[in-house]
Amino acid sequence: MSKIERHRLIETVVAQREIGTQRELVHALGALACEVTQATVSRDIREMDLQKVRTHLGRAKYVLSARERPRDPEQSAAHVLRDFARQVARAQNIAVVRCEIGTASTVARAIDNLNHSDIVGTLAGDDTILVIVKDNQTAAEMQGYLERLREA
Repeated sequence: MSKIERHRLIETVVAQREIGTQRELVHALGALACEVTQATVSRDIREMDLQKVRTHLGRAKYVLSARERPRDPEQSAAHVLRDFARQVARAQNIAVVRCEIGTASTVARAIDNLNHSDIVGTLAGDDTILVIVKDNQTAAEMQGYLERLREA
């Protein structure tokens, strides 16, 4: 199956079912005779700009992006931080971003896409992101920067 065909199949699956994790998407595609790895699904989600939203029961699910994709990574990060980030704190050389449950990887990807020279790396859990920088002063600056993006 070609990448274009797989993307069309993913569009259909997420439109018809509540798919909340990459693993669920891999299984759903497998049931439709499209064998893929989690890494492939992860790339597809990024390329297709799938977004996570909450169902009426509060469960996360993937949906097709309804908005035009911003070209500016900072604008994109501001959208994602505004939608999902709830708090930005600091712990020594780490900025800690608290997010809605199940959205940390989406927010971390937007932060990674900033390609900010002060960011050494990010680590995302389910609802928390660690943004690692070189020192305490830079972490304080990063906290302020992420707060400004979140409030933009």
